[in-house]
Amino acid sequence: MNKIYTLPDGLRLVLNDMDTTRSAAVGVYVAAGAANENAERSGISHFIEHMLFKRTHKRTAYDIADEMESLGVQINAFTARHMTSYYTISTYEHIEACMELLSDIFFNSVFDKEDMAREKQVVLEEISRSEDDPEDVCFDGLAKAFYGDTSMGRPILGYADNVNSFTRRNIEDYMREYYVPANTVISVAGKFDPCEAEGFVRKYFSEKFRYGGNATEVDAVETRSQLFFKEKPTEQANIAFMFPSYTYGDDRLYAAMLLSNVFGGGMSSRLFQNVRERRGLAYDIYSLTSAMKANGCFEIFVGTNPKTARTAVEAIREEILLLLDKGITEREFSKGKEQLKAGNVLGAESAVSLMRANGKSVIMTGEAYDLDESLNKINALTMSDVRNAVEDIFDFGKVAAGYVGVTPDFDVLASVKGD
Repeated sequence: MNKIYTLPDGLRLVLNDMDTTRSAAVGVYVAAGAANENAERSGISHFIEHMLFKRTHKRTAYDIADEMESLGVQINAFTARHMTSYYTISTYEHIEACMELLSDIFFNSVFDKEDMAREKQVVLEEISRSEDDPEDVCFDGLAKAFYGDTSMGRPILGYADNVNSFTRRNIEDYMREYYVPANTVISVAGKFDPCEAEGFVRKYFSEKFRYGGNATEVDAVETRSQLFFKEKPTEQANIAFMFPSYTYGDDRLYAAMLLSNVFGGGMSSRLFQNVRERRGLAYDIYSLTSAMKANGCFEIFVGTNPKTARTAVEAIREEILLLLDKGITEREFSKGKEQLKAGNVLGAESAVSLMRANGKSVIMTGEAYDLDESLNKINALTMSDVRNAVEDIFDFGKVAAGYVGVTPDFDVLASVKGD
């Protein structure tokens, strides 16, 4: 059962104790990610995520890793558009040790000059690895084509020049602005005593914040219909499309997710069956929804031989036109519902999945994740809801395209638009 508390300083705590597990997951979520960065700060959220594992006043990077691994604890972090998360997964006996260490890196990291220099090289290697992956390049470039040179269009990893320029003062200024109680959520799920966990959060977090401030908000970004192209001598043409869709927290998102399952979400989906299995035009082909606070998008990806790229794009367009004309079938609708429900139920049986779902939901909407509410909304979906989603999403006047590979002999964006 979810319990959500807002402490006097504005720090939010969401607890979900589970009797069916012996594990506990603790996540510290900060509403600070790539969407909060201007051009000069692009990549700083991700760089801070790295730096918090380097050194505190009492622990080295080795001490942090060794101490957790000695207890069998998994510790990690990630940066996204709207948040940065630091989390542990452990047996329930070690929840206080996890809280104390997460608190130490959160409040007491020293940002040593030599550590920063080394970690910049690590992040630059991460950027280089992403730039070597044509699928990553395609999606990053597509985001910039769709959202422009905005916080939504720039890569979460940032750019090499930015990373090289970051100083300790930059980090401290950013954290003073965003790493404040009203912008932070502690999410705990698994086996634990709720009163004890609340005490740990007060002791290790709520009493240690040095700065106050308001929770951050982001504005919607105007999207555009543009093409991103990157010449790369690859054996495969990497092609992706992006349509505007629904934001996180919009109930219509469930219809879009069901649509994505039917259209390109699995081996029985239309794209997989009609473009890959029947026509042999691709190995990888799929669709997905991405929902953010103020924007949302519906994405399609296909990897195909450059010689069949035009045919693959035309085949995707044909499938979209068929959806617009005929919609989905009753059987597809029923199957899509069951897929959505299964995904929600299976995720709710894992402590770490619940911790992540609650942390993200509170950051994005201010409310904890509610499995029963999600299932009720899925059950309430109608064919009409999905039909409306098809018509809302598949507007060819608003689609953006990305292409990475050898130079194509056709206009990818015009082809999917039917121009």
